[in-house]
Amino acid sequence: MTQPYQAAVVQTLAKLGDIDANIALLRDYTREAVRQGAKLVVFPECMNTGYLFDSAGYCEAVAETVDGPFVNAMADLAKQYGLHIASGVTERDAPSGKIYNSGVLIGPKGDLLVHYQKQFLATHDQNWFEFGVRGCPVADTELGRIGLLICFDGRIPEIARCLALQGAEVVVDMANFFAMDQAEMWVPARAFENGVYFVAATKAGVERSIYYPGGSTIAAPTGEVLARMPYDRHGVASARIDPASARAKGWLGGGDRFRDRRVDAYGLLAKPFAGSPAARALEEPLVPEKSVTKVAAVQAHATPADPAGREALEMADHTAKLGAQLIVLPLHANSPTWAPDATEARAAASKSAAVSAEAARIAKQYGRHVVLPLIVETGASLAIEAHLIGPEGTVVGRYRQVHTHPVLESWALPGDAFPVFDTPVGRIGMLLGYDGLFPESARLLALAGADIVAYASAWQHRFERELLAVPKAEDNRVYVVCANRNDSPYPGGSFVIPPNGFPHWDVNVSAPPVGRVGAVMPTFAHLALSREKLMIPKVDMLRNRLVQTYAPLVATAKAA
Repeated sequence: MTQPYQAAVVQTLAKLGDIDANIALLRDYTREAVRQGAKLVVFPECMNTGYLFDSAGYCEAVAETVDGPFVNAMADLAKQYGLHIASGVTERDAPSGKIYNSGVLIGPKGDLLVHYQKQFLATHDQNWFEFGVRGCPVADTELGRIGLLICFDGRIPEIARCLALQGAEVVVDMANFFAMDQAEMWVPARAFENGVYFVAATKAGVERSIYYPGGSTIAAPTGEVLARMPYDRHGVASARIDPASARAKGWLGGGDRFRDRRVDAYGLLAKPFAGSPAARALEEPLVPEKSVTKVAAVQAHATPADPAGREALEMADHTAKLGAQLIVLPLHANSPTWAPDATEARAAASKSAAVSAEAARIAKQYGRHVVLPLIVETGASLAIEAHLIGPEGTVVGRYRQVHTHPVLESWALPGDAFPVFDTPVGRIGMLLGYDGLFPESARLLALAGADIVAYASAWQHRFERELLAVPKAEDNRVYVVCANRNDSPYPGGSFVIPPNGFPHWDVNVSAPPVGRVGAVMPTFAHLALSREKLMIPKVDMLRNRLVQTYAPLVATAKAA
């Protein structure tokens, strides 16, 4: 069993085109990491050459092979101090002559343990680098099982997921973060959703027109930040890592990150984008001023004092009256209990017809769409479903929860697909409760062409709101309407997230959580924003995925 050890992230600024100066930085900061007791030292992206080149020709001139001077210096230091050292390098592939944005992990014998090439290339990357061809490699080391990714790769949930599914306990991230949300949200979010350590080193300072804020971070499998370098400073931060804690994949509230995945429903994740429903939807023309939908999360549901949910439906009525065209209620809206047992679920299901009839009246009276999450009877069984009720008062779409929490699976019949429904107010997909802990869910809805994801929830941990909700919107460029229950372990905080996220990375700043029963959180959804998937120029969050590297996502064997 691998023993706990100290890991260190280095935050510095490479000197553009000066490999000797960058080797000197490598040596100086490695010594400081050793002083802090580190056995794993991680340097930023393109540390051997800098990053913002004049041209592809200049990049090619300064690039080196993985047995060049910088990597050899890494190997010498690794042997000298008995360390594992990882760094980003501008790589010239010797056989092909192509240039890659690469990462290497060197072991204490000076050997190359992992050689990775960046898959998801930012705008500047595409000016001089090829897309990586080495997949998502993971290696067994003296420090446990380690995988590598580079900067923008961390914005693509499939890449970290593939590493974790191959048993990675530690994900090393060599980065040039351009924005604070990378360190503050995406690093801990990827750690939390996969139950792995993230050791992310980024630069700080100004390189020509780019400002790197810094924020090098070590995050635990719980999503907690163990160490972080302050912004705008150079130095080394370190923290203790226990690989054994990354092998247990249980969620705090029960269930398992890997065993509860539904691989049978994930096939679209590894198929070419060109054949997806989203590819067809993105070709459809829109008139912007006719493509605006007012959406609202209604934070109300049945309670012990109001088991019929009359007050919740009354609030939905007011919301419809005031112009919301799509109204979303929380998980189990017809249940007074956030996690009902079989008896409580049966009692809630007996009221589903009456609740549905009232929601249908509201939808028909005002010409609205209502997403009504219910516990329903299906033959002799029970199921957790969301019904999309249209302006005629009829159900125009049904979704049955695919990921069933173990607490509920004794009575809840699961679904097997993530449908999207084309309506006059946009293409609507739905997620229910436990679905939201699995990044595959929202991605599948995006690939199925969703503009808006109605996420009916009963959050158990604050990170479900603070870390996992916003990436659902930004990673997929869709609106996410989060309607949360008031009686769950993390109550309230319902909000609507736009496809481009919020101005501030901290959702509690951008959208302070409201705990009031009956709170309504509305916004206007501009569907044109959901119909273009560019985060920055040339960076398409769906088209640029390298699906040929995603085999672990749809493999039937699950990691232990």
